[in-house]
Amino acid sequence: MKKIIYIPIIIGGLFLNSCQHELDTFNENPNSPTQVTSPKTLLTGGEIGTINNSTGNLTRQISLLTQHTNGNLFQSLDFTNYFLTELDNETDWSNIYKTGVNLNQIIKQFGDKYPYYSGMAKILLALNMGYATDVWGDIPFSEAFQGVNNFSPKYDSQQNVIAQIQSYLDSAITDLSKPESANLGLPAKDDIFYGGDTGKWTKLAYAIKARYALRLTQREGSSAAALKALNYLKNSFTSKEDNLIAKFDGGNNQNLWFGFNNQRKGYMSMGKYFVDLLKSNSDPRLRYFAFNTDGKDNPSGIYLGSAPEDADTGASPIGKFAVGINTGSGSPSDGDPTQSLIIFSYSEIKFIEAEAQFRLGNTVGAQAALKAAVSASLIDVTGADNPVFATTASASVTLQNIITQKYSSLFTTMEPYNDWRRTGFPVLTANQNSQSKKIPLRLITPKAERTLNNNAVVVSDVSIPVWWDN
Repeated sequence: MKKIIYIPIIIGGLFLNSCQHELDTFNENPNSPTQVTSPKTLLTGGEIGTINNSTGNLTRQISLLTQHTNGNLFQSLDFTNYFLTELDNETDWSNIYKTGVNLNQIIKQFGDKYPYYSGMAKILLALNMGYATDVWGDIPFSEAFQGVNNFSPKYDSQQNVIAQIQSYLDSAITDLSKPESANLGLPAKDDIFYGGDTGKWTKLAYAIKARYALRLTQREGSSAAALKALNYLKNSFTSKEDNLIAKFDGGNNQNLWFGFNNQRKGYMSMGKYFVDLLKSNSDPRLRYFAFNTDGKDNPSGIYLGSAPEDADTGASPIGKFAVGINTGSGSPSDGDPTQSLIIFSYSEIKFIEAEAQFRLGNTVGAQAALKAAVSASLIDVTGADNPVFATTASASVTLQNIITQKYSSLFTTMEPYNDWRRTGFPVLTANQNSQSKKIPLRLITPKAERTLNNNAVVVSDVSIPVWWDN
């Protein structure tokens, strides 16, 4: 880990290292206390940090690699050209581990007397460590979060990291199953995700377990991974009411896609592959994922994506699903800083089920789950189901269609990148103007890790797949 001064509470988790990330400091609270006597503020800080890690710079940049979006200027153009450096994601790495400091303190300092807080912290820590290992591979986990007590934590193999993720989730489920009387205090409004609802937190734990069970299709075998995933799904999300949502108040706590889009106009637009896919399928989500080329919200307007080779600043801006829509004066593409974003959805759960059923040869179950997944996404994105479209989208029960439909549904999350590496779908064509002509399979070890952590496992070749992608 990076050598930082240990601070028990880091509310926003976003500290400026470069202009690349200055827009991701909206949610930082400079008034963080240095000592705590209860886990309440720590939980809120850990949740806000999780929102930043789930919806900020890291997911924006990954969307460039999956061609949901395209980089047309400056750093975004560099990323689209696969010109990745060890400085690009230093802040993202640091933010994940700063968030982990909050969460780890809850577990270590308050876990015995506040098992509900401990369970929630373990779930969030598993989620954040999942982000880190998915893009960097081997990472510090078992020796991380110790601050000044250990500036050079060892790196755990990705295999061990995923095992630890599953272990933390199991432990969290146990914590959350304890009676209320086992807690000195109960989470309520300080839990900005679920308001202290332990049932929903337990569902989230099982949802993450299913995600990482299916992540190992190449390592544990298709059927074994699918069976584990289906077993976990039995106790996970049952409707959109269980969705893990990032909410923003529009003040210091702003939607980070909005912030980037509003302050860096033209840097990014919608990607040609994604827009063309939506147009070819007459997908009703198109007008929510993209604005017209003139920045307006008009269903009969012109939608164009920018190809990786083109850097077309005249392409459709990122749409209202991600950045919101201005209901007052100004163009719609100015967006809304209070626009909420989905971190983990019921739609993803049904896509996991569809893939697992397909891998086990149950095409009837796979098709039903696939249709339900598309319908859930339509409701999340447009506010209403479209049974005709959902039926058409789920007519072909193949791995390619399942993953491509998932790609169309989970824009603004990292899962399409993980699925593409794991399955090869959707079939993306790399930027032919890039030097490598290969979409990167990982991110580079941040410079601070390389120079400050004596135990760092340094990877500078983005063509090397992570362990689960072998």
